Amino acid sequence: MAEFPLAGLKVLDFTRVVAGPYATRMLSDLGAEVLKVEPPEGDVTRKLGNPGDGVSGYYLQQNIGKRNICVDLKAPGARDLILKLAAEADIVTENFRPGIMDKFGVGWEDLSQVNPGLIMLSISGYGQTGPDRKKAAYAPVLHAQSGLIARQAEIAEAKPVDIQLAVADSYSSLHGIIAILSALRVRDQSGEGQHIDLAMISVLHSIDDYAYWALDDDWPKPEENSVWDAPEGRRILITGDMKWMWVMFSTRDGLADPTPDGSDVATKVRMRREAMEQHMLDHDSFDALTDTLDRLNLAWGEVQPFGPEIYEQPSVKALGVVVDVTDDAGNPRRTIQSPYRFSKSKSGIDSNAKTAKRGEHNVAALQDWLDMDDSEISALAESKALISD
Repeated sequence: MAEFPLAGLKVLDFTRVVAGPYATRMLSDLGAEVLKVEPPEGDVTRKLGNPGDGVSGYYLQQNIGKRNICVDLKAPGARDLILKLAAEADIVTENFRPGIMDKFGVGWEDLSQVNPGLIMLSISGYGQTGPDRKKAAYAPVLHAQSGLIARQAEIAEAKPVDIQLAVADSYSSLHGIIAILSALRVRDQSGEGQHIDLAMISVLHSIDDYAYWALDDDWPKPEENSVWDAPEGRRILITGDMKWMWVMFSTRDGLADPTPDGSDVATKVRMRREAMEQHMLDHDSFDALTDTLDRLNLAWGEVQPFGPEIYEQPSVKALGVVVDVTDDAGNPRRTIQSPYRFSKSKSGIDSNAKTAKRGEHNVAALQDWLDMDDSEISALAESKALISD
């Protein structure tokens, strides 16, 4: 088997939380060497929730496999250190508010001077130059600003609440990877690097497959409830509109039409839906129902309770979605594997992967990247530019 697709690339990673760390975690799984530059206070997700003596599962999932140095950008010698590291890097990633990297003298203009071939990805809520560029922006804020929360609430006829998935963060990371790989392609041809300005609000609008409704000033018809009660107290989601489901059940499964002659449309819809639901509940078991749905070629999925059991599904286990790893305290943990399955190349993390302590690779990474000797590294530690646990 060939090597990892991105083997040999060096990434200097200043990102925190999800918008950025997920991108660099995927780059790492694809073979790039990712050096996370953590601030003295640590990434805020290190102790999110109740991690015990190790890092949180949240932090572990986004940062497993990365090397780690801890740098205080305010300390003497820190700027020079970052400039030297950037000179050796292929890619720099950051998700500070616009202007913060410039404030410390390590913005795009500074870094590109020492490395004209550098590719720098800057992820922010509203972009580097727009009127809202200085606003704080986390995923829930952008879910609200984009109309996503309001739309979901109206369709569900419920109070607006945030989505329990960091859509803005995760998709910004994925679009960041696309942009980085595109810039690498350009660099292969021209030798020149470039700065990528990725606004999370733009990403949300880009991925929104309902955008055309808003552009046409038309509100989408609320979707019919596709979740049904099933035998054994379980629930099942069936895709496809109810009209097509009725055709399948009535013509291929013998379900009789319960509606009286002359019924209006609303009555037909209500009574046929009730008949289909009772028909599904009348099956002897959940498996018997799913056999029927498969025979009718209706796509279905059980509404699984959120918990460790979702990873015990046969297809999930067969794909190796969960991988055993080690956290920064040496504890055995489980996390999610990257989804790439190449026919020739390697990808992903293995059981030897671990989460680094803050500043764990201060010495090794600076020796590898910059060939620094012990006295130079000690001087940076004495000035508090380098910090470790």
